[in-house]
Amino acid sequence: MLYKKTYLALLACSLVACSKSKVNTTKDDDPASLNTLSVNIEGDINKQIHLTGTDVGVGLLGFTKTNLKGFTLVANVIVNGKSVLTANSGLATIPFTTGVEQKAAPGGVSQSTGSGTKDYSGMDYFLFYDTDPNQKNSMTYITLRQVQDTANLLKISGEFHFNAASSSSNLSDACTMEAIAHSGRIPMYNPDVCGATKLRVTGTFTVYLDKKAQQQ
Repeated sequence: MLYKKTYLALLACSLVACSKSKVNTTKDDDPASLNTLSVNIEGDINKQIHLTGTDVGVGLLGFTKTNLKGFTLVANVIVNGKSVLTANSGLATIPFTTGVEQKAAPGGVSQSTGSGTKDYSGMDYFLFYDTDPNQKNSMTYITLRQVQDTANLLKISGEFHFNAASSSSNLSDACTMEAIAHSGRIPMYNPDVCGATKLRVTGTFTVYLDKKAQQQ
């Protein structure tokens, strides 16, 4: 049940115009300098993160005229040059449809402290808290609110939310035996017996992508 964190290279990408704007940019503008990301974490961790410009992590494997491929947002809190808290929205391949909540891969949170690193994942949420056998409550959900052509760039605004949980990589005998005694139960494990913890993450974002990188 160890959560594997996936790190994506940040790529400058763009999308097709869905509406027109009079905003003009030049070829020397850095699209990333316009980005904003706000993340609210509640539960086992309570933290608000507000990032702007190049501090906003945007992962994108590619895009066409109709959708985003491998899109993810990353909020990284740096203290004294070290990452102490990271939240990622999970990979999403989504069409340019606004106002519709769309399902993505599970998101995650990682917190570093003096005693080590604690990871929270959608998979652990499914194992310890989700009562839906199809993992409905363990996935990330993204809603695009605006996809707007701004001359050389594409402006994308939206919101996302997900649940995540953390547990020990070595479950106790009591935890395992309790799960065996309730074989077939959803969720599989009792979080109180196993010492699991959970959190909920919500976020809003606006990112600008260079349209010259658009795929056919």
